[in-house]
Amino acid sequence: MKENTVIVSAAASALFIILTGCESQQPHEEVRPVDWYEVNSAERAAKLAECRANPDQLDATPNCINASRAENNVKAPAKWGTEKEGVRTPATIYD
Repeated sequence: MKENTVIVSAAASALFIILTGCESQQPHEEVRPVDWYEVNSAERAAKLAECRANPDQLDATPNCINASRAENNVKAPAKWGTEKEGVRTPATIYD
């Protein structure tokens, strides 16, 4: 009986620790689409600066990814390939 009590206590403690860690996450910000970042250049620049200042925590967040994709789309001089492929730059092998 004492062994069962120890197991239940250990499981409850582990669950408590896991749930406590979940609450310490930062609040979620609204995820902006790539199109929004393409139109709003000031916000795109601010988000990219924020992402570059703290890459270990923010680099893989949806807004950093979308802002980076929008930056690539805006700065790309020409599209090469199909829209479905998402290729934005010309092939340099033939230049």
